[in-house]
Amino acid sequence: MPIDETEKLPQNIQHLLMEIGEKSVLFRLYLLTKSTGWEVYQNLGESGCDLILLNSKSGDKIKIEVKTRQRLYTTSKNAVGTVHFTLTENEYKNCNFLVAYWVENNFFFIVPKHDLKPMKSNEKTLYKFIVRENKIGTLDSNSQHYLNDWKPILEAIGAS
Repeated sequence: MPIDETEKLPQNIQHLLMEIGEKSVLFRLYLLTKSTGWEVYQNLGESGCDLILLNSKSGDKIKIEVKTRQRLYTTSKNAVGTVHFTLTENEYKNCNFLVAYWVENNFFFIVPKHDLKPMKSNEKTLYKFIVRENKIGTLDSNSQHYLNDWKPILEAIGAS
């Protein structure tokens, strides 16, 4: 969709996309954990993560940061082939996993935080997961490694 290079998505649409991603991950985690003794909650009280998996017996927590991206409507000149999922230092410190959701492909990338790449930006450290796709739509091997692989979260809750 051709758009004015200075035109960005309205704030309410950006928020909608964020909600779509978080709710999609919330539902997926619910399905994966429903008979494990773990429950999934939207985080409203703790800084730096979106979802919390909670073991109701032990009190153990696993914190999930969700990032949602789309390329259906973008001002980026590099719109084809690369999608960046970026965590702030606070998000990185306070989560165990990034679940990166790519809307138009319905792709979930489950990335343990220690696999995120630190990068400097304006004297701040950010942590990135970059998805790369070639011209025929095939993901690079690094991206494929994390695609729909919920096993690290299942292992963390002892349900693998």
